[in-house]
Amino acid sequence: MDASKREKKSHGTAGFPFQVYPKGPKDNLFIPYHWHPELEIITVISGEVGITIAENQYIGQKGDIFFVDVEQLHEIRGGPENLFRAYVFPLDSLQFQRRDLAQGELLAPLAARELRFRTELRQDQPGCAGIREAFGLMERAYAAKTTGYQLMVKAALLQIIAHAAANGILEHGTARQPVDYRAQMLKDILEYLNTHFTEQIRLNDIAAKFGLSPQYFCTFFKDNLGKTMIQHINFLRVEYASHQLRETDLTVMDIALSSGFDNLSYFIKRFREVFGCTPSNYRKNLSRIP
Repeated sequence: MDASKREKKSHGTAGFPFQVYPKGPKDNLFIPYHWHPELEIITVISGEVGITIAENQYIGQKGDIFFVDVEQLHEIRGGPENLFRAYVFPLDSLQFQRRDLAQGELLAPLAARELRFRTELRQDQPGCAGIREAFGLMERAYAAKTTGYQLMVKAALLQIIAHAAANGILEHGTARQPVDYRAQMLKDILEYLNTHFTEQIRLNDIAAKFGLSPQYFCTFFKDNLGKTMIQHINFLRVEYASHQLRETDLTVMDIALSSGFDNLSYFIKRFREVFGCTPSNYRKNLSRIP
């Protein structure tokens, strides 16, 4: 897998490669398509959260859990009332130095992708309650950050694996899979859009860049992502604009232009579709969040 195509963000630190998202109450709850070499576990806190993993779309409700496998494309669509938590970590960080049965039968096969988590785990299914309890332990330790909290987090992650193994949530896979050229092309296209979404992107130009006809490019994109290229670009621009509204004092017009919109009313319309309010009201509401 080409490392240049993955999400350009470090998760945690080299000494403790574990990260919880969102990081704070002001963080965006809309996460565009991306992939990374770590496992990601998503749990729904409240409301309904839209989650796309690979080609499958899910609506998660409170208590549901989703496992995003290594290198899987995924997108999360939350909101003010539709909250989720995502935990991202490399599976090999849980392995033991000394080999034992847990290492040989569970941890090493997971790291080698010979075992995988089932993608979808609903709140009333076996194992879900135990895994949510482990989440609680992990959240408390991660928030407190007292001496030894990293070990508490690691212990909670091991509990999750134990509950998954005991309740049939782990499935056998293959350590090596043939390259999926369609998935790789989709990742390449998304990487290009993630890099150039603030620029003017013409359908004919991007289709030619990837050796496709404009018609096939549109069909390929819609079939795999469930949305048009323009819808995806607008989503990226709105997500970027929300970050600018949170982190800068730029005017709404300047933010619209820097995000790739050349029409203010169109920007406001697209922003309202995602966040349910105007950019100005979004910024005002942020000031009320401690």
